[in-house]
Amino acid sequence: MANFSHYPLQKSIYQTLTGDTELMALLTGVFDRPPQGTAFPYVTLGESIGSDWSTKTTTGTEQLVTLHIWSREGGRKEAATIMERLHTLLHQADLSVDGQDLVSIQFASSGITLETDGYTYQGIMRFQALLEATS
Repeated sequence: MANFSHYPLQKSIYQTLTGDTELMALLTGVFDRPPQGTAFPYVTLGESIGSDWSTKTTTGTEQLVTLHIWSREGGRKEAATIMERLHTLLHQADLSVDGQDLVSIQFASSGITLETDGYTYQGIMRFQALLEATS
């Protein structure tokens, strides 16, 4: 297992999100880095923090994954609606992660803030994932 690789989990999350027609009907896209001029609303894959979660018998990592929700819909409702769908798709999901076994993925925290431009709302969601090396 690539203990310090965040990409396999990111790839699985991306595929799960972009494969959901209900979520994609709410968004213009899901991006690692959105192209300049991307229309709102959209989701970006944000920070990923990993730490060792190994035991005497298994090798594993804990990853805290952040998703950013971007909206300009005159209030928090649009961001909140998107966040509800993200929670439905990822909390306790059974994701397939290349080279790793996903033990669990759990919702950890969220928030919605108004950016300094006074128009853009940013939702932030964090999910905690526990992964083990495949045998």
